[in-house]
Formats: sequence, C-alpha cells, structure tokens
Amino acid sequence: MPPRLVSVAILLYWALAASSLIRRDVLPELGIVRPPDLRTISRAEKDAAPVRWAVEVIDNPMMPENRRPVGEAISHSSRDPDGSVTIESKVWFDTGRLLRGTPLANRAETRLEVLNNYRVDPSGNLRSFLATVRSPPETNELLQIRGELKGHELEITTEGLLPMMNQKRTLPYEPRSLVQNAIGAFDRMPGLQVGQLWQTRVVSPLTGRIEKVRVEVTERTTIHWDRAPVQVFVVVTHVAPLSARTWVRSDGLVLRQEVPFPLVKLVLERQPDRPPAPNAEVPGR
Repeated sequence: MPPRLVSVAILLYWALAASSLIRRDVLPELGIVRPPDLRTISRAEKDAAPVRWAVEVIDNPMMPENRRPVGEAISHSSRDPDGSVTIESKVWFDTGRLLRGTPLANRAETRLEVLNNYRVDPSGNLRSFLATVRSPPETNELLQIRGELKGHELEITTEGLLPMMNQKRTLPYEPRSLVQNAIGAFDRMPGLQVGQLWQTRVVSPLTGRIEKVRVEVTERTTIHWDRAPVQVFVVVTHVAPLSARTWVRSDGLVLRQEVPFPLVKLVLERQPDRPPAPNAEVPGR
C-alpha cells in the first residue's frame, strides 16, 4: 500500500482530471456550462490600444488561406468609472475589389464604411447599439440601425435612403444576451467549450435585417496565425442559408472571423500587436 499522503495525492489528481473531462465533454452536451454572454464579453474587454484587422476575400474555396486584401478594420473598447463598457469598431472595404471576379464586378472603386457602437451597462446588459453605413466622401448615411433597451424590450429603429428601409420594431430582450453585427467581430469571446449551443440576434448593416440565429462551438483545431500554429475553438453561426465561422484562441482572443455573402466570403483577420502607426484611425472618428 502506498503511503497515505501519496494516496491522497493520487485521489486529488484523479478528481481534477475527471472534473476537467466532465466539464469538457459532458456538461456542454447537457447545456450546463453557460455559453458566453454580453457580461462575460464586456468584462473581458480591456482599455487597450485599438485592435487592427485585415479585411480579405477568399477567391478559391479550395485554398482558403490564399486571401485577397480588400479593406481594413479597427476595434476598440473603453470602460467608464461606473463599470459600463463601450465597444466600437470601424470596418471599411472597397466594393470594386470586393466584387472582383463575380457577376457584379465593375471598375468603380467605392469605399463603404460600417461603424458599430455598443454600450453595455455594469450588469452586462445591452444599453444601446448603433450601426451605420456610409460611403465617403458622401455625407449622408446609407443606412442607420439604432437599438435602445427599454424595460425588457429592445426598440430598434432603421433609417435608410429608401422608404422601405425606414421602420421601427420592438423585440424581446433576454438579460445579457448578444446582439451581434454581421460585419465586425468582438475582440474577445471567453469561456468557450466544445459542445456549447446558444441563440443570438445578428444585425446586417447592409440590409437592415435582424435575425435570431443558432451558434455552436463545434471543435478545437489548429490554425496558423502570426506565423505560428495556434490552438483555437471554432464557433459556427448558422445564418440560413449560409453559416459563418469564428476562430477563438483558448484564452478567448478572437483571431479570425468569416462573413459569408451570397457571392463572396469576407474574412476579418486579427493583426498581431504592433507599435501604433502615426495618425492611426480610432473607431467613430
């Protein structure tokens, strides 16, 4: 018989290993491990230098690593003294480069900008969001989607250049639930486990549509990022008839996001931390 302390150590090691396996393989299937919500995401956001993203297009689905640059994005978050968090992003791309090789290809170089702003209260509930689309140097916004939490409902107002885009609707809001923009990733998504499944709402800043979609963490895999292999979770968002994937590092850092369109597949690739460039843009400016 081994000494008593050795037996205790073996028992503790077995308990830790078993609990880790149960958390990884069993609890997500039972829906016991909570998926990420707006509270966990906002608490993970930090006051830091803006995060830059490359906006690229996959021309050949058989070679997804070969991507063509079409624009850039930048995201930033800040925390107020009362604990509330503001999450902002700015995404821009050139429509001529975006649609190259598609039936809608043209030589016109038109820049589209998508600006996103989320305000989250200290308890982790959405206070308001704003998504706008514009095409500089034009000053008029092509589309604006504004959401404001009123009681247990989210009042959403859409305003666009066409009368059919102008509408107001009210949706039920579940505490700390996400309302994501189809173009623009969160910087962090902590607490992921394979097998997690949840629902969220996705706003399309190009059409004004708001859909309730299913999200699941399907697997762990390895991708190359910053010239090195990285272990990531794959998060799949099912937006019928398409699906979008997000690759999240084990510590919750979002590294890559796919945004599928009917004719092209857009990819936002997080850029490794580098010294800020002079006169770097900040979301909302």
